[in-house]
Amino acid sequence: MAKSTTVRASMEPHKKENVSKILKRLGMNHSDAINVFYSLIEEYKGLPFDIRVPRPRQDVMKHLNASIEKNRRLGELLAK
Repeated sequence: MAKSTTVRASMEPHKKENVSKILKRLGMNHSDAINVFYSLIEEYKGLPFDIRVPRPRQDVMKHLNASIEKNRRLGELLAK
């Protein structure tokens, strides 16, 4: 059996619930979806879609920066 590793992510609970329902209809779980996403990143050598902010929005950037900081702190905790 192939070795595996764990990927952790923080997100809003309602987002996880909504996505869980969609994935269930697709016959997938979160691990399946993450594996598909990572396979696409590997194939594309980057994200498989463009990321753009159509116009400057401070609230969007504030949310993204907070999310990046949360994940950085989580990574530091896991590295200990």
